[in-house]
Amino acid sequence: MDFSVVTPCFNSIRWIELCVHSVRHACRGLAYEHIVCDGGSTDGTVEFLRNQSDVRLISGPDRGMYDALNKGMAAARGRIFGHLNVDEQYDRRGLARALERLKEPKVDAVFGPTIMLDESLRFLYLYNQVVRPWPVDVEYQMPVQTCSLLFYRRIWERFPYPAEFRMAGDHVWVRKQLQLGWNLVSQRQAIGIFTWHPDQLAPRHIGGKRENPTPDVNRKSLAMKAAKLCYRIRHLLVGGTIPPRRLSYEVMTDSGDAETCSVLWPRLKMPRREKRRLAASRN
Repeated sequence: MDFSVVTPCFNSIRWIELCVHSVRHACRGLAYEHIVCDGGSTDGTVEFLRNQSDVRLISGPDRGMYDALNKGMAAARGRIFGHLNVDEQYDRRGLARALERLKEPKVDAVFGPTIMLDESLRFLYLYNQVVRPWPVDVEYQMPVQTCSLLFYRRIWERFPYPAEFRMAGDHVWVRKQLQLGWNLVSQRQAIGIFTWHPDQLAPRHIGGKRENPTPDVNRKSLAMKAAKLCYRIRHLLVGGTIPPRRLSYEVMTDSGDAETCSVLWPRLKMPRREKRRLAASRN
């Protein structure tokens, strides 16, 4: 087994079918497994998953998303791990490129840009994360999207996800991995597809409080301001502010088929009207 995709899940029948079909499509021809860790869904999610012969279902109570991820990765048989949430997908070509990059000597993990869609699976923007982060960069931001990050099993084994967090555990995890040291490489081709929708886990779901992944950091300090400026300059120098002329990707649709999409000169930021709409829907 080469590749294990782990998906934490709870009452996600709206999205889990797209996720499962996407993994099946993107991984066609690979030695892979898709593990879904369900925390006790009651909306038909479990029944759907039990009918998928190529999905390993781990069902039972958990302490949240990161506890579920740890359960799935402990049970996984692959050498390479991917964390894909239920409302996310893989682009087939981007995933194939990332798996090839992981074959390069001494590479521990690979990340790339992320394609952002709305809840109707319409293109919003390309999150063009291509700068290899320094340890200081993760003090004030999450420099990679987990759906666009693949890593070797040994990376997770030396520091599993911190299960005490509900939302910010991946940020804490990436920060720790950077502190421990890993050879994280980037690619220009998008790997993951992220869906923005009103039902995503938000502060209102955990009592209205935001989790702070870096409580020991003064984000208003001069050092952090200098780090942000340095990151922006590096982003500019590697061409991160210049969109590709054409962005092509495959996304699974509600019809069950993969649709090939193409966007000329894709925008690199979320439209303001979409920000306002999402903010209003979460209040």
